[in-house]
Amino acid sequence: MADYTFKGITGVYGTATVADPDTNTLGDLIVAIATAEGLPADYYAISVEGNPAINDTVLDDSSTTVTVSGITVSDRIICTTRQQGTKERRQIQKLEIAQLKRKGTFRDTGTYTDPEDTPYFRSNNTYDATSLPDTYNGNLPGPDDNPNTGGLIQKRPWVAVGAIDEPQSIEEAVDGDSIADLQIWYDAADTTTIKPNAMDEGQITQWIDKSKFAHNANPDGGSAKPTYEDTDTSDTNGYGYIEFDGVDDRLTINPFPELAGATGWTMFVVAQKTDGAELSGVLTRTDFGDLRIELAATGSGVTVTTAGQTVVYANQSDTDWNAWTLVYEASQPAVFRKNGLTLTPGSSPNQNATLNASNNVMYIGGSASDVWPGNIAEVIMFSRTLTATEYANVENYLTTKWGI
Repeated sequence: MADYTFKGITGVYGTATVADPDTNTLGDLIVAIATAEGLPADYYAISVEGNPAINDTVLDDSSTTVTVSGITVSDRIICTTRQQGTKERRQIQKLEIAQLKRKGTFRDTGTYTDPEDTPYFRSNNTYDATSLPDTYNGNLPGPDDNPNTGGLIQKRPWVAVGAIDEPQSIEEAVDGDSIADLQIWYDAADTTTIKPNAMDEGQITQWIDKSKFAHNANPDGGSAKPTYEDTDTSDTNGYGYIEFDGVDDRLTINPFPELAGATGWTMFVVAQKTDGAELSGVLTRTDFGDLRIELAATGSGVTVTTAGQTVVYANQSDTDWNAWTLVYEASQPAVFRKNGLTLTPGSSPNQNATLNASNNVMYIGGSASDVWPGNIAEVIMFSRTLTATEYANVENYLTTKWGI
């Protein structure tokens, strides 16, 4: 048995072991190096430091033994990258090498799967090729199913494997700092978004959207307008919020063409229903009612509608501050969560493939025929189905921020 020191293609030094250098070939040595570093063997070409005679021509040499090649245990083996045959393979190769560099240590052995099938490194910085604008098919670009267009966005293609305990921003929480699909972000903690000004008990005339789409929310009740509250903030980490009277206060986003025919949607609402006896309180609703969260009286259920399918989550209505999450994906059962926990519905009907093609309005805090007797602190909506890690991160951001 002999141990050989090598400098891997990630730049990290390691040790590769062969059972018998008199019988094991150079191909066996390369496999041992690749296994130690955690990458496919066909990525490697080797040479010996100070001896260019032993180079990448030996990569597939299954006849020359390590001893005959002249490599000794006192040599330092230098690994270089052997380029793959197609652009698709080269793209994956670069991602896998970069991923391992970001990890900084070798993975455990025995967990390798085909790199073209799934990412396989146990790392906090794992690549997701589908987050790129496009990938190659062989030597040709696309067409692929990647939903991303345009150039690279900061930190793509890296995604966190697990949820971050306390993200400090939506950018940190979602898709490696990518918030291209963020359609709505109303944040009462940011007083600059409250118009005309964030004055305690003052009526608001607009809640400014912090996303790039400027879907500002406006009162829809004539002279009736929600008010801003910043004195009774002991349950919201000291941040102010918007109060709805449960009679005729409501906000609308109109026009909102992104809702029409959408095949995926994720919404988050931090809210408190203050009237426990109120028979119903509509927190959010599209003009056709196919994205709706409605709380019944305290101790009763929460009714959720997604793409025309309605289910009830029993015994979830209360007068606490809660962070609600609703995730819609075409033709899939909805995911509905309360404070980071997935709730079980009374039934799970299949979803329609799209939202109503005529949708053009989103109501916040009631609708033309419904009310919301309570408070709303923050509303976030994405025009796609976030992954479980992404929506858990946003929930952690919200519950940490608002002290839930």
